[in-house]
Amino acid sequence: MVSRLLTVVPMQYLKPFGDSSLTTVKIITDSTCDLPPAIRKQYNIGTIPVNVILDDNLYSQYDITNDDFYSRMAAGELASTGVPSPNVFKIAFDDALEEFDDVIVFTLSSKLSGVFQTATMVAKQFFDDRIIIIDSAALTLQLGLAVYEAAKFAREGKTREEIITLANNVLIPKNNILGVIATLKNLKRSGRIGAISWLLGSLLSVKPLLQLEDGLIVSPGKVRNLDHGMTLLKKTGRFASEHREVDTIFCAHARNPERGKELVDFFKDLPNPASEIFCGEIGPSMGTHIGPGAFGFAWLGRFEKEWL
Repeated sequence: MVSRLLTVVPMQYLKPFGDSSLTTVKIITDSTCDLPPAIRKQYNIGTIPVNVILDDNLYSQYDITNDDFYSRMAAGELASTGVPSPNVFKIAFDDALEEFDDVIVFTLSSKLSGVFQTATMVAKQFFDDRIIIIDSAALTLQLGLAVYEAAKFAREGKTREEIITLANNVLIPKNNILGVIATLKNLKRSGRIGAISWLLGSLLSVKPLLQLEDGLIVSPGKVRNLDHGMTLLKKTGRFASEHREVDTIFCAHARNPERGKELVDFFKDLPNPASEIFCGEIGPSMGTHIGPGAFGFAWLGRFEKEWL
């Protein structure tokens, strides 16, 4: 398994959200969503694995565990990622259409990967309008949160038009993520920050905050250390929980389960907490770029820069 789950709601107590026999829409995403296997199984979410490359050895993301990936990266192996072949998408779409009337595919941000472009090419070349490709403008469990809410809608028997409306009005424009990066090394190697930021971060031992803005990774600021980062995340998280529009919060960590659990406990203890608070581990595809030690949370609702 690539993703681990820490949750304040045991998986066997997840709400069923309707009769699955009413479902006519299949939800598919890519493995950068980092959704735990139990959620993907319960809501029948199809997942297309991206490729992970370690020292020139190519793996499908689900062919390598988190333990193996992070251990090998810590040992000095160079990691990168790759888009699955068009045939992987075609097989997934063909299989889905054998059982469902329509298929809605949520990909990670098109500004961070070619997954959206490849999925769109395959859909246009081989399929009709029963395949809908949506650029989530999100990554990791921020994408997972959008997919999860869409899958719940599908489970309730909502039509594709209703799910697309939900995506356009809530799942994309109101999807937020805020995190703290423990090391700048991986971001520098993947080209996500410039040499000056890398130098300053190395000398001052500061840690960048991470957000997505219009589908791109941005840093709204820096913190002195991970403890300072957690304090700032909790400050912002209090506002985020108060102004959420969906009663679910996803926490995330990259090989840092203690920080992930700390975030879960924080959100659980807030007044009027979200009814579902999950924490998943960031897998190899995103771990390649942000490195170990990162942590954060995603929510659907308002965000104001003044909260930071």
